Amino acid sequence: MKTLIPSSKTIFSLLIGMFVTVSVAGKAHNRVFGSEMETFNAVYEGEFDLILPENNQNEKLPVYIVLPGGVGAKKYPNFKKDFIIPGIENVQGIVFSPKISWKRPDEKALEHIIIDFINAARNSYPIDDKKIILIGYSNGALQSIKLVKDNDHLFSALIVVASNFEVSDKINTPIYVVHGTKDRYFSIKKAYKNVNAAKDLGCDITFVVAEGKNDYGAAQYVSELNHSMAQIENNIWSQSVEYTDQSF
Repeated sequence: MKTLIPSSKTIFSLLIGMFVTVSVAGKAHNRVFGSEMETFNAVYEGEFDLILPENNQNEKLPVYIVLPGGVGAKKYPNFKKDFIIPGIENVQGIVFSPKISWKRPDEKALEHIIIDFINAARNSYPIDDKKIILIGYSNGALQSIKLVKDNDHLFSALIVVASNFEVSDKINTPIYVVHGTKDRYFSIKKAYKNVNAAKDLGCDITFVVAEGKNDYGAAQYVSELNHSMAQIENNIWSQSVEYTDQSF
């Protein structure tokens, strides 16, 4: 298991957290439910998009880390509206997307903000550590493969959508590869070849072939995302929920 070295922002947030106090029943406490997330918000203000479910009744929630690749800040709202929200419409969970992923990111900086968020969320929301899913689209899928490889213990599953999926070593995290038969950049033939090569390495892979779909946008892959999530959760997570945006 890899030992993660805290980022400078993590250390800074811990220092801030030392001074977060509240008065409960006349006594001072240096930790309260949600305080870690407040610190994360202060450290990473404006650097991420967060969607929280309404009325979760304190049930343990899955967490979805979404890496959209190079959609950019201008296109991200449509990406969220047309792909993320409908893709998880029957799933109650927390969705986190770091803005650094919306362009070509520094890999370590991307890893740090994701690890910092998960650590903060663990102490701020009733999340289920066994249900943290990483979703990568296009270039974001390439980012996600590297993240899973370096943090193979952290994610319960990886969903790779419309990208050049390729691994050189075994990854223990279960992987769902979604690929369109009409993708102009990465042929379905190459996708089959790469998936079979990964299976030969011992990877646990489910290949979801999107018949007739291409590389013109993420919205066309909503049904495949729904299908992949349903398979991953075996219909356990399927419940109706509305979402409230919390962008910082």
